[in-house]
Amino acid sequence: MIDRNVVDEVRRRTDLVELVGQYVPLRKAGLNWVARCPFHEERTPSFNVVPDRGGGFFHCFGCKASGDVFRFVEKLEGLGFREALEKLAEKAGVELPETRDPERIAEDRRQRDLDERLGAVCEAAAAFFERCLRDAPYSELARGAIEERSVNAEVSARFRLGYAPARWDGLAEHLRAQRISPADAELAGLLMPGRNGGWYDRFRHRLMFPVTDRGGRVVAFSGRVLPVTEDMPDGIVPEDAGKYINSPETPIYRKSELLFGLGPARGPMRQKAEAIVVEGNFDVVQMHQHGFTETVAPLGTAFTEAQARLLRRFAESAVIVFDGDEAGRKAARASHAVCAKAGLVTRVGVLPLKSDPDSYLRSDDPTRGPTGMAGVLSGAPSVVEWVIKDAAMRAGDNAPERVQAVRALAPVLGEVRDSIERDVYVRLAAKALFLDEALVQRAIREHAAQTAQAAKASPFASAEARRRVALPENEQPAEVGNSTARRAMADGIEALLVRPQLFEHAEAEEFIALLDEPLRPMLRVARAAWTSHGALSAVEVLEAAPTDRVRQWAGERLVPVAEDEDTERRHEETLVQSVATLRRLRVSDAARALKSESARAGLQGDPGAEEKALNDQLTMKRSLARRSPGGSR
Repeated sequence: MIDRNVVDEVRRRTDLVELVGQYVPLRKAGLNWVARCPFHEERTPSFNVVPDRGGGFFHCFGCKASGDVFRFVEKLEGLGFREALEKLAEKAGVELPETRDPERIAEDRRQRDLDERLGAVCEAAAAFFERCLRDAPYSELARGAIEERSVNAEVSARFRLGYAPARWDGLAEHLRAQRISPADAELAGLLMPGRNGGWYDRFRHRLMFPVTDRGGRVVAFSGRVLPVTEDMPDGIVPEDAGKYINSPETPIYRKSELLFGLGPARGPMRQKAEAIVVEGNFDVVQMHQHGFTETVAPLGTAFTEAQARLLRRFAESAVIVFDGDEAGRKAARASHAVCAKAGLVTRVGVLPLKSDPDSYLRSDDPTRGPTGMAGVLSGAPSVVEWVIKDAAMRAGDNAPERVQAVRALAPVLGEVRDSIERDVYVRLAAKALFLDEALVQRAIREHAAQTAQAAKASPFASAEARRRVALPENEQPAEVGNSTARRAMADGIEALLVRPQLFEHAEAEEFIALLDEPLRPMLRVARAAWTSHGALSAVEVLEAAPTDRVRQWAGERLVPVAEDEDTERRHEETLVQSVATLRRLRVSDAARALKSESARAGLQGDPGAEEKALNDQLTMKRSLARRSPGGSR
């Protein structure tokens, strides 16, 4: 449990304007500071930094990102809250109290020490491989492979491409001279124990691609096979060697949780709010060389949910550009589920058959190359749309295959949460498979029922999950509330956040009482701050917001703007009108309930209860009439 006082102290000691200014140039604009947003690409500044008594907050009117110093570091660096707190606490000179037991603290220190040692081993190896690429025997074969792909020196240096020499102990000898423990190098996946003692190099005569973690630290390697000459030592490259050899998993490297090219791609992904995912190392290098610098690739595995979640820290959407063969199409189909679970909006860039991004970009065909790739990316359909078209293409014309295809599509369509978007895809699937829309909807319902039944029957499901059975969409109850109430609540909240002086009015207290329960804490926090300090703490208000969507909406209203007397008067009138609307709706709801109660009492032969319900209903309506604008109070 993190002490709230410590969090507040770190926030208080951190100047948000100074912090943001370390990443993007800020300029003063009235009460605020503005810049081009570091989280998405834009031409005109829409990113605002607002100093206030709560430590300041930021809000972008473009991508709607909003928050305090911690949220800024989390979003920019791709960190969790604890990591962001530790980073800012160190800069602010605030010591974080240890709340864990001594054994856990000691274990964490040992783990940090091991991580640092293994990271240092990998960094030493990367530097060694880079140097060997320039002057080691046979390194011309590695340089030839790079030149064959037309990779220039700047991009080669950006990715720190290197060469593992055609020796059994080239790296082992170098690390020994650097006084680096061979046991640590073995643990880092760089050396292997010999049968007769000692160690030998895992990577021999390979073009080396360093793999970095999200902080840019080298943690592993991928080595590509090179041509072998007759004068090389026997067995230096086994005859059955694969095209790539990758580092094994280590304490600092889990291949399913990292991506090749993440280091150089982090900044561009944040700027564009989008990532491009390809399959191979040279695909990534070529994409970067041709200006598509937000590109990454899985590390010899299928694209995983952990990798999708990692991307989601830097981007809001991704374009999957896998090879044009069946394996690439299969990988694109599989990517849908992991991206959906990670909340990553995904599209699919379709390449011609027998093409990959590397060969496509280097093609002499005028319809391909960088211009063609830009068209592939801009015209990439949503992954759901692509999956539908792909399923239809594979299904053919016979009925059994079309039925099988629609059942395979049911889980994909069922995961689309937006009802309008899902209806569009249902219509598209029905048209592509020559089926009635009702059959597609039926397949979705059947899949939902089967999933719910399986969850209910599972011994691992919670009691609540076992009780809950999902209803098909057309049997779901209507959304709670109505648009008039939502509009009145939004208008009243906006009036109070933009002009907090209205908290002094009697209508403010009634308005808060009339709000839906999840929204009340945000307004209560705002009212308490105004009452105590005569100013809002935007950070506290945003923390009290019930959802990310409300937080983004509120952040936009908390950015101060100049107002004239007419605008101030309009906010006051809005608050009064919002209270009247919500009061009327609440009374109407209660009156309907009393009317139903009266009808039930009449059917049950209880005239006393029937008369009481009718009288209560009449009294309520008279009270509403007196309190409405224009009535007497």
